[in-house]
Amino acid sequence: MERLLEGSWVPVAADVSGQELKIGELRVARLSFEPERYEIIDHAGHVVDAGTWQLGVLDNPRTIDLLGNSGPNAGRRVQAIIALDGDRLCMGYDMERDKRPSGWRSEPDQLLLSITLVRASAGDAPSAATPE
Repeated sequence: MERLLEGSWVPVAADVSGQELKIGELRVARLSFEPERYEIIDHAGHVVDAGTWQLGVLDNPRTIDLLGNSGPNAGRRVQAIIALDGDRLCMGYDMERDKRPSGWRSEPDQLLLSITLVRASAGDAPSAATPE
């Protein structure tokens, strides 16, 4: 599955604990997975978060850890869940706690960010730019 994640992904839907978010208001314009490395690129084309990633065992839902080394998640392990269906990727994580969600429905005391992304084509999103 690692190779299936590799490439660029653009968000098409997002919500926090069931409240819909506007795609244009998300910080992420593109999420890029390379072998063992991820980058989040904003709407201006700047890398705003980067680090390494690691898939968990074949759990249900499937787990992924994002280990930040730059940006707001530097030094943090984001424990997320994912579902991959062809060129559609769903990802969810708790925005406040360092605890992996147990599923796609938020618990009462949880801010669960769920984001749906599709595989990007060449002209879908800005390319990464070096920070000024």
